[in-house]
Amino acid sequence: MGFTELYQKSKKHFIFQQVFFWLISMILFTVVLIYTRGDFNFYNIDLRMAMNILITIGFLAISVYINLLWLIPAFFNKRRYLIFTLLEIANILLFILLNYYVTYFFEGGRHPANFLMEFLAEFILVLLFLIMSTLLKFMRDSITLQDVELRMKEVEKQKIEAELRALKAQVNPHFFFNTLNSLYALSLDKSEKAPELILKLSDLMRYVIYESIDDLVSVEKQLEFLQSYVYLERLRSQESLDIRFEIKGDHLRIKIAPLIFLAFIENAFKHGAKVECDHPYIHIAFNLEHNDRVIFSIENRRDPFQGKRNGGGFGLSNVKKRLELLYPGKHELIISESVTIYRVELTIFTV
Repeated sequence: MGFTELYQKSKKHFIFQQVFFWLISMILFTVVLIYTRGDFNFYNIDLRMAMNILITIGFLAISVYINLLWLIPAFFNKRRYLIFTLLEIANILLFILLNYYVTYFFEGGRHPANFLMEFLAEFILVLLFLIMSTLLKFMRDSITLQDVELRMKEVEKQKIEAELRALKAQVNPHFFFNTLNSLYALSLDKSEKAPELILKLSDLMRYVIYESIDDLVSVEKQLEFLQSYVYLERLRSQESLDIRFEIKGDHLRIKIAPLIFLAFIENAFKHGAKVECDHPYIHIAFNLEHNDRVIFSIENRRDPFQGKRNGGGFGLSNVKKRLELLYPGKHELIISESVTIYRVELTIFTV
């Protein structure tokens, strides 16, 4: 629906609301007239009285729209309550004054028998209309505001989903690019590990292409994938590298977003597998002892001359964005590094 169509629809809806309001108002005005004037009778209505009633409704409309279109936006909404109250009283007195002179004219210059009762009746009448129209305005504004908020949330949700799809789509080529680089290096060396690496890579590709397309994947399947990936990396790593993969707990059916942990493991092997130092290691641990969270940690030795990593490159920046979008306020990511050790601790709360 275009902007013009939407405008025309809202305009027609507004006009319908106003017509309906004043039809109800005429009925209400008649009821008030019956109760405030004991001598009123429908059979006694002539052209002069009918005109008097219609003009009174017109003055009521002027008071109502002065309140809705000027007093509330200019003073009440800006919390200038004292000025609003004084002007509202002036608005009511203006109605009473105008209506008094019109009534005086239509009744042939005859003053009302009981001026005080007439004044009080008209004061109550206009006050009732002002209160009713104000409440209806606030109710409509509240509904409109809720509708706008819902629309904004829907737009924000669609934006987040689109961004997540884009980030997720970036993971696959990045992963395959890194793995193919490793395969290329082994093929240059004519390594005997190359065929096994190709076979393991096909298993990983199957997972990334077919199983990780879901929004949530069980921890059990993700662990199988990560263990296969670590096994693949072990094939092309030096024998002195101490690689450990520990799992505590048995809550394997917890579901979380796929490929969240891969970037941290890739990063550890990229910077820790070829460290020239004593006892190089990469230790990976998953704590699944709680049914409402997944606790992941990875630690590796690092080159003391390498310096800080400044964010960790594409893979880590991607996963950080995904965590912020998928688990806002429901994850804790702690990255700590010293001269020789780099450590990541990630806790994802699933409820």
